Amino acid sequence: MAIIAEYIWTDGFEPTRTLRSKTKIIPELSADADVTIDDMPGWQFDGSSTNQAEGNASDCLLQPMFMVPDSIRGPGSYLVLCEVFNADGTPHATNSRAKLRAVLEQGGEASDSWFGYEQEYTLYEGSRPLGFPSERRYPAAQGPYYCGVGADQVYGRDLVEFHLEACLDSGISIVGINAEVMPGQWEYQIGGPNAGPLLASDHLWLSRWLLYRIGEDLGVAATLDPKPVPGDWNGAGMHTNFSTAAMRAPGGISAVHAAADKMADHIDAHLAAYGAGYEMRLTGHHETCRYDEYKWGVSDRTASVRIPALVAKNECGYLEDRRPNANADPYDVAAVLLKTTLDLH
Repeated sequence: MAIIAEYIWTDGFEPTRTLRSKTKIIPELSADADVTIDDMPGWQFDGSSTNQAEGNASDCLLQPMFMVPDSIRGPGSYLVLCEVFNADGTPHATNSRAKLRAVLEQGGEASDSWFGYEQEYTLYEGSRPLGFPSERRYPAAQGPYYCGVGADQVYGRDLVEFHLEACLDSGISIVGINAEVMPGQWEYQIGGPNAGPLLASDHLWLSRWLLYRIGEDLGVAATLDPKPVPGDWNGAGMHTNFSTAAMRAPGGISAVHAAADKMADHIDAHLAAYGAGYEMRLTGHHETCRYDEYKWGVSDRTASVRIPALVAKNECGYLEDRRPNANADPYDVAAVLLKTTLDLH
């Protein structure tokens, strides 16, 4: 029996790249065999339809890079994450994964870094977030929804639970979920200990694909809009937890502080990698620091960078960059953090 592979890649749309995928049946590979990423053939697609090529030279190449079992289709099926290359075999300009690979090839502490992403998102049914009444009315003010329980507190838990199960069945490193501050808003966490920048970022992109795909079956759309509802409502971020071996070692708090200090000199470079619309979310309100300011602090959720209280107590660990938007590309986020804190190119 042939295998079914869903080839997944990011497009060239601006200001935010989105996911694309198409299905390849591979009769040369048996569903009963041990299949690896090296067995997956290259493919191509019409780049003129994804803002990655002109119509008179539209072929872009897909190179499989990472895969997991497809928990939706079941045994013998795979989700195959691909990089996009030009017809001459060079990485496409939108290939942010290749750019992160180039950073990691410099070696050193970058290869020992760990990443964890806190992916927030908002569920929509039609033109309004779940939990927002129709006819231009608003729900009760924020307060009871964060980590809430009950039909009048949380909305969309069925999709959230299906997504959790699908990620676990596919072997994606999801480590937690919770309802967020605004109705219809949720978060899940990807990566953590021993999850390097490429692995954590690959898992995040595949988890996003699963989120959208499951939403198709339920008639619910997930958005990574950083400010889905204007006014006195929380935005949606992708807080990024980051550490190097030096930060995790005994007495590593000094390396944590040094990394936080270095980021103060590279505000624009970081914001450029943290997703479109950051100025709408990073206002200095709703648990954010203003985008044009920078500060770090212990247990401070109004800071650009937070050092968790237990990290300060243990004098080693990691830091949390609270600035990345929900719509940020994790490859870009990982690359700029490594470049800044480890003085890489």
